[in-house]
Amino acid sequence: MNNIKIAVIGANSFSGANFIDFALTNNLSVIGISRSEQPNNVFLPYSSNINKAEKFVFYQLDINNNLDEIISLINQEKPEYIFNFAAQSMVAESWEFPEQWFTTNAVSTTKLFNKLKDCKFIKKYVHVTTPEVYGSCSGY
Repeated sequence: MNNIKIAVIGANSFSGANFIDFALTNNLSVIGISRSEQPNNVFLPYSSNINKAEKFVFYQLDINNNLDEIISLINQEKPEYIFNFAAQSMVAESWEFPEQWFTTNAVSTTKLFNKLKDCKFIKKYVHVTTPEVYGSCSGY
């Protein structure tokens, strides 16, 4: 597993950051991509990972505004696996600004899929989502 390179989109999310720690612990090379700058190390589980210095690189790129740059980076780095944790959750806020949520979670994600289909070096794309997409389970 030493030479496997992955890309994690949504690297600063709770799940994305924990997955990066798991990947680094398993000696994978990780390209982290997130719309926000990296927060304080206390919020990043991988910040103290022994493999971070040589196996991790971070890029601040937004799926809505920097999609071409993300695709260019992926074409340059050629990760075999892409894990997409990028999304806007916060259901209550989505009712106030539905266009922003729709753009991130549907439009930009679809554009990403469409561009990635031409990247023949990608072995697998994994899209991570929230249980919120399934709705309420009360009454079942």
